Amino acid sequence: MHDDRAVRGGAIRAAACAAAAAAVAGTIVLAAGPTGAAEPGDPAGLPFLTMAQTLAAGDYARACAQLSAAALREGAPGLSSSAARRSACVADFESHADTIKRKRYDSTRIVKVRVKPGRARVTVQTTFHDIEPRATGTAVIEDGVWKVREQAGGAHVGSLLLYTIPHESMRPTMTIGDTVLIDEDAYLHARPRVGDVVVFRPPAGAERGTQCAKRPPRGQACAIATPRDARVNFIKRIVAGPGDSISIRDGRVIRNSKRAAEPFITPCERGASLCDYPRTFTVAPGRWYVLGDNRGASDDSRFWGPVARSALVGRMQRVIACECPTSP
Repeated sequence: MHDDRAVRGGAIRAAACAAAAAAVAGTIVLAAGPTGAAEPGDPAGLPFLTMAQTLAAGDYARACAQLSAAALREGAPGLSSSAARRSACVADFESHADTIKRKRYDSTRIVKVRVKPGRARVTVQTTFHDIEPRATGTAVIEDGVWKVREQAGGAHVGSLLLYTIPHESMRPTMTIGDTVLIDEDAYLHARPRVGDVVVFRPPAGAERGTQCAKRPPRGQACAIATPRDARVNFIKRIVAGPGDSISIRDGRVIRNSKRAAEPFITPCERGASLCDYPRTFTVAPGRWYVLGDNRGASDDSRFWGPVARSALVGRMQRVIACECPTSP
C-alpha cells in the first residue's frame, strides 16, 4: 500500500508541481514594518519574504529558519530539540529539491493581511494556467520577528478547491503533481454517484495506516470504518454506495453480482494478495465505498472501510496536468 495523505507531512513538505504556488508559494514570512504591523505593500516600503522565493533559491536552511517553533514542532513531533527539527526540515526540503526547482512563483502576490495582536492571517494569489487561486496562512510574531505559523492552504478559485495530487493511487486518471479542481457544492442538492472522483476525509486512523475498525472475515475487504473522520483529505473514486453488495477480484469491482465496467483503472498484477477480496458484503447505509484507480498501489476502503457522506468534501470537476519534466 502507498501512503495517500495529502501533502502536509514530514518536516514541512512542499506540494508537488507548479500548482502548489497557491499552497506553498503562498507561505508568507512577514517582516515587521515601522509600526510593527503586517500589511501588504511594496517590498521597498515593507520588507517581507515569501518562503516560496527562499525555496526557489535553494536556501533551505533559511526557509526552515522562517518557520515558527510551533510549525517546526508540528512538522517533526518526534524530535525534541529545535536544532534537530530544523535539520529534519532542511532534509525534507532537500529530498524534494527537484520538485521545488520546477515551480514558478513570480506571479504570487499578497492580496490581504488581517492583523491581530501578535498574529496575522495572510491571503495570497497566484496565476496558474488560466486560473488565479487564493490561499490563506498564518504568521506570528516570535522574538520580534514575523514567522510562518501555518502554511497557506485550502487554495480556492471561487467555490472550487484546489487539490494537488501527492501520490500515484489514482494513476492513470491523474498522477503526482496534477492539480484537481474540486466542486465543494456538488453534493448540496445531489446524491453522490458511483464513478464520481471525490476528495474526502477518510475514517480516523487511515492517515496512520490503521486498518479496519472491525477485522473482516477471511477473503473480505473492510466493511466497517471507525466512527470519526481523520483531519486529512484523500482523493479516490466511488465504486459502490449504500445498500450495494460488493466484492473485489484481481482489483476489479463486482457490484451487485456484476463486474463493473472500469476502463480507467490500472489493474493489479495477477494474484496480488491486496487485490483479491472475493467474499461479498453490503455497504452500510449512508456510506460510500471508494477505491483508487491504481488498484495495486492505493490505500483505500479495502483497508479502512467506507466513507460517510458527511465526510465528502467535493467532487472532481477538472484536472490540470502537471507540466513536470520526466526524469531521464
